Amino acid sequence: MEELIRKLEETGLSEKESIVYLALLKNGSVFGSELAKILGMDRSHTYNILQNLINKGLASHIVKNKKILFQITSPKNLLNSIQQKEKIIQSIIPELEALEKIKYKSSAINIHEGKTGLRTVIRLILESRAKDMLVIGATGKSYEFLKYEMPHISKKTALLKIKGRLITSEKLRGHAFTKLPNFTIRYIEELTPSSILIFNNNVAINVFEEKPFVILIENKSIADSNKKYFEYLWKIAKK
Repeated sequence: MEELIRKLEETGLSEKESIVYLALLKNGSVFGSELAKILGMDRSHTYNILQNLINKGLASHIVKNKKILFQITSPKNLLNSIQQKEKIIQSIIPELEALEKIKYKSSAINIHEGKTGLRTVIRLILESRAKDMLVIGATGKSYEFLKYEMPHISKKTALLKIKGRLITSEKLRGHAFTKLPNFTIRYIEELTPSSILIFNNNVAINVFEEKPFVILIENKSIADSNKKYFEYLWKIAKK
């Protein structure tokens, strides 16, 4: 149940909305007062949350014996807000890209934080369609932070024919990322807490702490230097 609540929160619902939504789903048509009692929540607060769910198209109500019963609409309605946001974003992307072109870029270094940061860098890699992506010290931590997304990302990597070489620790031999199609793996003894990804003229330094972050550097000279360091390690790493 906690996992479902967390996933619902990622769709944009608050924790309380997620709890009430699942309770409605489980109990079917129910009076607001009854639902408040089931959840041990304040009655007025429960009614406010129910109204929020109705406003979002996720719940509805009917009148029975002059009393209001609440019930869930189709779970597919969870997609409505996401699709609406996607349409809005798609409509403003051309304007945003136009603004970006006239912006003076004083730095080619960006820091991306959290899961969103990891997703941003993965998107850039997929868009680059790199044919020789290099990874020094692959950790597999992305599979922990994005465990529900990585299988889909792996399939997309294969579909886009992205190729690369990875250097990782012997301790991670057999990990899911070592089985990526189109990637060649070699091993060293050390297990590093961070990894370096080089693709085209970009260098992404992934730091995996309690909250991961990525330092993304777009610079040909720095990328070339890291490529040379990779080739040195590649020669001494084991197959």
